[in-house]
Amino acid sequence: MSTVRMRFPAQALEELRKDDPATPVTLNMIRTLIRRGIIPSVQVGRGRLINYDALLAYLERPTEEIGRASCRERV
Repeated sequence: MSTVRMRFPAQALEELRKDDPATPVTLNMIRTLIRRGIIPSVQVGRGRLINYDALLAYLERPTEEIGRASCRERV
């Protein structure tokens, strides 16, 4: 069983920049993907957690939808 890597958007961007310092991805882009339901997210208090691997999967194939708006859940 693999561990799901859940991150807040800023943490996901920080981790992405460690792997690729020249990435054009911005925090605003990640938040837009969450808001549009493209990247699944879970509400935790006032923030949202995303699956970091889902973000990477989307960035590999941006024309395919990885998540759905219905994946948004409150915790």
